[in-house]
Amino acid sequence: MRSVLLALGAALVASPALAQASPENGERIAQRACGGCHAVRGTKSPLPDAPPFARLHERYRKGGLDALLDEGMLAPPLPPEEGAPRTHPRMPMAKFDDDQRADLKAYLQSLEPRR
Repeated sequence: MRSVLLALGAALVASPALAQASPENGERIAQRACGGCHAVRGTKSPLPDAPPFARLHERYRKGGLDALLDEGMLAPPLPPEEGAPRTHPRMPMAKFDDDQRADLKAYLQSLEPRR
């Protein structure tokens, strides 16, 4: 069982989207797609109640970034079988491909304080 888990973990690390995620590209994506409302750099967002990305980690527990993004901030890769996807009440839903999503996640994770 342990060898199966180790092989699965190695396969996930070897995944192109995960292995090649670029925080630098993620910052450019964030600036282009989110910078109109959120501070991508710095602490003062153009929209006063939009949290700056530098403090976004305060809104999710360690390892909970996917759950935060899935709250309707990013469109799901595939639409749900029934109903509409969850949406964030005051925010447009962004649609990214797998590589862009991985880059954005890498950027957001790079802003998390080291624990």
